[in-house]
Amino acid sequence: MHVQRLILGFPLLMLVGCQTIGGESMPSLTRTGAVKDVIIRDAVDPTSVMVNPGDEIRWINKRQGAVRVVFLNPMTENLTCQRNFGGPMGFLTKRNEYSAKLGSNETASLCFRDPGEVKYVVRAESASHPGGEENIAGTISIGSEDLAR
Repeated sequence: MHVQRLILGFPLLMLVGCQTIGGESMPSLTRTGAVKDVIIRDAVDPTSVMVNPGDEIRWINKRQGAVRVVFLNPMTENLTCQRNFGGPMGFLTKRNEYSAKLGSNETASLCFRDPGEVKYVVRAESASHPGGEENIAGTISIGSEDLAR
């Protein structure tokens, strides 16, 4: 019975940090840290983001068309919050991808628990690239909260 409570409580914990209520805009601070915006246009700015555990990384699509922010490595156990990523309750969508599809001016967010480095790719339509798709790489460096003090 105790295990069931942990399993049921885990998805709720993941949704608390990034979820908006009543359609309001995202807050400028999470419960544990700052919000770092990654703007997606012709490029991703910044391509490398340094955060502390608990900080929120928010991707904002400023392109005309839809994009996907894709993480290929398993990561759900390292998340403390997520918004608009994955399938139902934030689980993997396909082929081990953990991703968010963003239309123009849409956002998605993640918060990481443990220090380390995480790589992702933004996939966007592009008439000038072979296959009609451009892949823009990005990196998130999650530091130790002790180092920031």
